Amino acid sequence: MDELTAFLEARLTEDEKAARTGDLPEEVWGARGWHDPELVLSECRTKRRLVLYATTQLDESHGFDVLKLLALPWSARTDYRQEWRT
Repeated sequence: MDELTAFLEARLTEDEKAARTGDLPEEVWGARGWHDPELVLSECRTKRRLVLYATTQLDESHGFDVLKLLALPWSARTDYRQEWRT
C-alpha cells in the first residue's frame, strides 16, 4: 500500500504543479482547453483527502481498494503496476 500511496502522491503533485504553471497536458485540459486550473487543484485536494482517509480510517484491504480506484486514471503510465488494477 505504501508504494501505491507514493505513486498517487507523486501524480497529484505533478498535476498541482502543472495547474499552477499552466502546463497541463491535453488529457487534463481536454482537446479544447476547457478545464479550469482551479478545478484541477480542487480535484487534487479532494484526492489527497481520500488518500488520507483510505490510509488512516479504513482497514488495509478497503483502504487499498480505494487507492487502486484513485490510481486508475494513471494506469497508462509505465510506473503504474498491473496488480493495482481493480
